[in-house]
Amino acid sequence: MGFTALGFLLVLARISGLFLSAPIFSSRQMPGQVKILLVLALAGMMAYFLPVASGVEIANPLYMMAAVVLEILVGYTIGLVAYMLFAGIQTAGQLMDMQMGFAIVNVIDPQSGMQIPLMGNLTQTVALLFYLAVNGHHYLLQAVAQSYQVIPVLGLKLGSGFYQSLFSIGAEMFVIALKVAAPLVVAILITDVAMGFIARTVPQMNVFIVGLPLKILIGLGCLLVMLPVYLWVFDLLFSRFFGYIDGIMALMR
Repeated sequence: MGFTALGFLLVLARISGLFLSAPIFSSRQMPGQVKILLVLALAGMMAYFLPVASGVEIANPLYMMAAVVLEILVGYTIGLVAYMLFAGIQTAGQLMDMQMGFAIVNVIDPQSGMQIPLMGNLTQTVALLFYLAVNGHHYLLQAVAQSYQVIPVLGLKLGSGFYQSLFSIGAEMFVIALKVAAPLVVAILITDVAMGFIARTVPQMNVFIVGLPLKILIGLGCLLVMLPVYLWVFDLLFSRFFGYIDGIMALMR
């Protein structure tokens, strides 16, 4: 196996697509110069060791442009599947914020650079740390390297099974959000019901003043108790979504 300019360019396009959508790699907190150097270094190593096969002979510049666009799409799709998991976890945190009264407190998301509620940032940060602990970023790079065995250059095929699988993963993102946020939401709901009974039996008490700090206390306590369970859940979710990446690559050939 040797290094060729064409192989380097095609691998560079697929790696670049991954860096557009994958967690950690797509973070806006990473300087652009570092991203460029990292993409070039990874593409150079992969282009030397990987057999970059082409499903169609690249005979003219038009085929070359099409190949680059499709390579970016392949890498972007691999990263997008992983990003959907983090989007679901972040949505779960936003649901928690709405119940605890933190919805108006926004912080900067280190991944996207956008403002998100406090608990959404917390749950996503915990998920990112767990993702790094299990070497999820290494798995994505390995998936890109192994994708050439499944999806050759200009061999991308997007059938109905691919779109159905992608929509199913997108729908599961919202299911994950509801399941992760469910314990805290239920605890806050029970607190609201209890405060409603107190308001009826003790009308002199201002439940609005008492209820807000109480819900925050109950929410933080519930989160502290459930944190070990969330780590176990995150382990299951990462294993499932890594399997989804393998499945989505199989549907793109």
